[in-house]
Amino acid sequence: MPQQSGATLVAEIGNVTTRVTLVDLVDGEARLIGQAVVPSTTEPPYENAVIGILEAATQLSETTSRQLMRDGSLLMPQTSERDGVNGVLAVTSASPPMGVVIAAVASEVSARSALHASRATYTTILQTITLDDAAGISAGGDSSWIERQVQTLMSLNPDLVLIAGGLEDGAQDSLARLAHIVGLTALSSRVDADGQQRQDIAKRKVIFAGNSQARDRVLHALSERADLVMVDNVRPTLEVERLEPARQALAKLYNETLLPAVPGTSALRRISEAPVAAACDATGLITRFIAARYARATLTLDSGSANTAAYLDGQGRYSPAIYGGVGTGYGIGGVLAERGIVAIARWLPFPISVPDLTHCLLNKMLRPQTLPTTREDVLIEHAVAREALALAIGALRDERGDVACDNVVACGGVLANAPHRGLAVLTVLDALQPAMGESSPRVDLYLDTLGLIGVCGALAFTAPEDALTVFDRDLMRVAPVGVHTPEAPREVRPTPLATCVVALGSGRLGELAVEAELRVTGGDKQVLAVQHGQIGRLPLPPGKTGTLTLRPAGGVRIGRNAPGDPVSSDPADVTGSDLGVIIDARGRPLRLPDEPLARQKLLWDWLVALGVESGPLPYAAAEPLPDVSALAPLSNGNITFDDQIVSPAPAADFETAPVIERDLAKLRQTIEEPKKRGFFRRR
Repeated sequence: MPQQSGATLVAEIGNVTTRVTLVDLVDGEARLIGQAVVPSTTEPPYENAVIGILEAATQLSETTSRQLMRDGSLLMPQTSERDGVNGVLAVTSASPPMGVVIAAVASEVSARSALHASRATYTTILQTITLDDAAGISAGGDSSWIERQVQTLMSLNPDLVLIAGGLEDGAQDSLARLAHIVGLTALSSRVDADGQQRQDIAKRKVIFAGNSQARDRVLHALSERADLVMVDNVRPTLEVERLEPARQALAKLYNETLLPAVPGTSALRRISEAPVAAACDATGLITRFIAARYARATLTLDSGSANTAAYLDGQGRYSPAIYGGVGTGYGIGGVLAERGIVAIARWLPFPISVPDLTHCLLNKMLRPQTLPTTREDVLIEHAVAREALALAIGALRDERGDVACDNVVACGGVLANAPHRGLAVLTVLDALQPAMGESSPRVDLYLDTLGLIGVCGALAFTAPEDALTVFDRDLMRVAPVGVHTPEAPREVRPTPLATCVVALGSGRLGELAVEAELRVTGGDKQVLAVQHGQIGRLPLPPGKTGTLTLRPAGGVRIGRNAPGDPVSSDPADVTGSDLGVIIDARGRPLRLPDEPLARQKLLWDWLVALGVESGPLPYAAAEPLPDVSALAPLSNGNITFDDQIVSPAPAADFETAPVIERDLAKLRQTIEEPKKRGFFRRR
């Protein structure tokens, strides 16, 4: 049911903070009126998310001069004097991640696809069991292997077991065997008051996403021992991956079982206009909408305290990669477990011992609400964010082979609250390392400094028109650009944080990689020479446009152009932004020097180039770190796979599509067909 027009409070309940946004009509359009951020009250002693929302509403009353509270409760509905609100919407990422065990036939095929599907919501992969482990073991040894798997599953006590494997018309015995192992873990023995041995059955939640012909045997093995959901095979053939049915089932299970575990959900439900939604669902919905709105491949990166996520919509396909328990606060332990302390230390331009850095990170994990007070604290936070984001991006690359995008939206506390926006851009570029070899030769970076992605996502579920106007006017800061006449209306474009171009090619540090020329429309010309291993910036203020020409050195190419070929954008095609145009000639993959002082100077030079710092490196040389000659590969978690190309299954029809698809369709109906924009061409 469409939400009643008027004032709406949108609450984003996180693990550390709760942000409440007041949205109301201004000249007939929904606009951001005010925001308040308070500590979340989901933890003791309060254990009620509503308390934080009411505290934020009290602060909003003071900052907006509107009476939103009366007698300790929200004033509802809105009065003729525009006091009070008509409704409350809430999204949350404060619920615990779902512990998942993957049981698959083959680690290189079905386990890999199951892992991709499991990243649809806030999950933690506790264990991956594959029959590959038992291959070649004798009968007696095989029995011991089964016992070990049963003991492991019983000790982990997962929220969900995801069974996958067997191509269509393929193996069935192996799937029945896996189901039998899972069924054994539901049994537990005890001695009752009469001294008799009893067996209790604790049903597990199981999703079966394997060979459909094995369903009857799996159902028989798990009968009375599992709450079983059966979906389409995640890997029907070697060449095709069908992830969406498993993703939908997993997200539905999370929303029904773990989302209500957020303290205060029942009280929040009484004042909310719609069910509380997972923040990742809202962000994923808006990512898909942005891609459709501007007809551009879009990547959204979310760096949170307890969770990290990357959402990619492009080439007609949507892929989420959500890591529960991996973040810059509560989730630091997950980053350390996946990437290691050295991976974080290599991003720091100042000396710090590994024990001291470990102590600093563990202290942050215990007290995630503490704010950085020094430059070093800020740089440590962004080093953690780099590795957490790289983990999520690596999962996307494993699924799709390439994260080809020309539109990147970054959000999350560490990035949004960076003391200088150049630091946020550098963190995103270091984690993403866009190569843009076969995609667009440029990428526009946006930073959600006000945390409006969740707001727009929450509104989209019930009020798509309001979501659209807040998205355009407040999130993307859409503004007219260029000269206009009555016959040629001024074009409207979103204002990015920066436009980045990557020069691809090898060369010696200090040698010229590319010369960039930016001709501002109706203004002056700027020229910048960028050396190999460096990053440069050309200012272009918001509201301005320009034409960018790049002249790469021999052996260096821009996008799909031949090495050494100069390229130019269409006239006035580059949009002004806070940081202007960034030329990245640091090479791919990024490589850091072994020698500590050289590495520190290089990291400092990048900060200076983007205006984050100034002057020479103020630090002494650090102690050498092991294995920093090249960045660690973008890993996929507990399993490493070889690259394979898989094709998505056809999208579902609208009539049978899930709720998220219908919400996206409503949003699409509110917009016009996007205009195609040109990119760099040869000159």
